[in-house]
Amino acid sequence: MEFIDQSLSDLFVDLHLSGLWPDGKAISDAEMLFPAEYIMASYAAQKARGPVDLEAFHRAHFRPLEADAPGYHTDPAHGPRDHLEALWPWLMRPADDPSIRSTRVPMPFPYVVVGGRFQEAYYWDSYFTQLGLLRSGRLQAARDMLDNFAHAIGRFGFVPNGFRSYYLTRSQPPFFWAMVQDYAAASGEEAAVLAHYLPALEAEHAFFASPPRHHLGLARYWDASDGPRIEMYATDLEWHDHAAARPGFYRDLRAACESGWDFSSRWLADPSDLGTIRTTDIWPVDLNALLLGHETLLARAAALHAPERAEGYAAAAQARAAAIRDRFWNAQTGFFHDRLIGADALTPVVSAAGLFPLWTGAASPEQAASAAAVAEARLLAPDGLLSTDLRSGQQWDSPNGWAPLQWVAVQGLRRYGHHALAGEIRRRWLATCEAVFRETGKFVEKYNVLDRNQPGGGGEYALQDGFGWTNGVYLDLLQD
Repeated sequence: MEFIDQSLSDLFVDLHLSGLWPDGKAISDAEMLFPAEYIMASYAAQKARGPVDLEAFHRAHFRPLEADAPGYHTDPAHGPRDHLEALWPWLMRPADDPSIRSTRVPMPFPYVVVGGRFQEAYYWDSYFTQLGLLRSGRLQAARDMLDNFAHAIGRFGFVPNGFRSYYLTRSQPPFFWAMVQDYAAASGEEAAVLAHYLPALEAEHAFFASPPRHHLGLARYWDASDGPRIEMYATDLEWHDHAAARPGFYRDLRAACESGWDFSSRWLADPSDLGTIRTTDIWPVDLNALLLGHETLLARAAALHAPERAEGYAAAAQARAAAIRDRFWNAQTGFFHDRLIGADALTPVVSAAGLFPLWTGAASPEQAASAAAVAEARLLAPDGLLSTDLRSGQQWDSPNGWAPLQWVAVQGLRRYGHHALAGEIRRRWLATCEAVFRETGKFVEKYNVLDRNQPGGGGEYALQDGFGWTNGVYLDLLQD
């Protein structure tokens, strides 16, 4: 299996630095039409004769990734739900052919892509996509995704950020346990499903509960590489001065990508300056809440199938829940915050990540009540829940709202009996999705929840439509 970024060296760099492609991911995701050795020999020969027309060379030696859902057009007779049901087949892909020369990491079972520029499966996106698959009665599609992820854990020890070779140095927020839990409940065969996936669940837990991700007693995001991101190579080289001044800079960029919040003021010492990113110096509240959910499910699964290990997982869950209540709680703000590792102090950012402890049950009733009040006062916007209340220019800050954060907030608030606020977030988010769909015929990656008539913005690429997790969350909340 040949990966473009590992076998084309100088050509890969030249393509990214040419400025000819507005999105570097298009270069990284193209399929090689010939073996890498042939392409590199051809490139060397052309360079020896003089300047190379890189666009022409690329056309002759690569096949661009196909556009999202070629041939699909929104049916004007469809309402939002019918539209999403009709869209599923266009987002589904068959098992990959491992002989294709590209950065794609082959998946052995069919899968669902995110949409837009993301023509591969992504880790935490897939959990929220699965919510919709289950609501649509597509149990086999959900099972195929689980089997792909279990295969990846067996092969790599973790589920990669996305199924491209340039993502193999990091994972994403660990939702595999929740995917297993929901599928087990939907299938009606909980004991058998938990038995089948227990080895993968344990292996992934070991990945996140071991150094370097588990550091000084709590979990953080990390990346095994400390160089520029392959998929955004030219963009990252623009940060060369920061990287030279601080050797961990690129790793912090990459670790923020593992968080899924790429990028947000959560990770920045100065909210207005991405150059102050410090992701690996932070214990994130959402990651630790996710691991609590993971350990809770492991204790239940082990009690059924490996009782000698059940007590250890239950103890780990109890210890993590206590740590979340104690170490991530800010009595002054009345909310859960991320914690700085070196300073052993809380970060000042109020973010929707602070509601994850409600979803996985770490909060005390008093903390949940306070967190609900703060979320309503600082994060609830006219058209949904803000990621943070800071305007930094980053896409995981104000004015943007994201489907997964709406869903976690709704479920967490319901768990503690705050049904009125949960219902209000649900109502506003569904109304936003429906209004944008009526105007554009699309469900999109993120929304401006301060003014849904304006598109979501920020980030390193244009607003994408498709869009797996928005579709899944809409279908789940609509029928809830």
